[in-house]
Amino acid sequence: MTTKAQYVVAVWLANFNHEKELHNYLEVTYDEDGNSQSGFGNAVGLDFDSDFLEHASFTHTMKPEEIISGVSFSEYFKHDLTPLINHDSLSAHNTIIFLYGKQDIYGTINEHIFSLVNMPRKQLPFSFIGTVKFEIENQ
Repeated sequence: MTTKAQYVVAVWLANFNHEKELHNYLEVTYDEDGNSQSGFGNAVGLDFDSDFLEHASFTHTMKPEEIISGVSFSEYFKHDLTPLINHDSLSAHNTIIFLYGKQDIYGTINEHIFSLVNMPRKQLPFSFIGTVKFEIENQ
């Protein structure tokens, strides 16, 4: 029996001076109680499974299609995401961050991303682009 998994990807654009700064911001650490935290998670107000976080650096001469290609599952969401990214937003950033949620017969991962509509109103060091939902058949 073939079933479909529901996915959602939330996308942000950011600007970092170097790879180490980006790594430190995205890195998830755990306290003695096992609670996770990261600069990124704290900024957006989300607790998430870091295995479902991905990023890519880009230059200002790249087109959205080039930036998205090669990212996990991009063949399923690139046509819906590309129109959300414009040249002006790319010119102020050099990094794109993807956070995925998944729901299938085995359970849900990062379930709060499915209902993510608006970002918290606090000042963020990056821009929320939006979310795109898509389906993939389970094998």
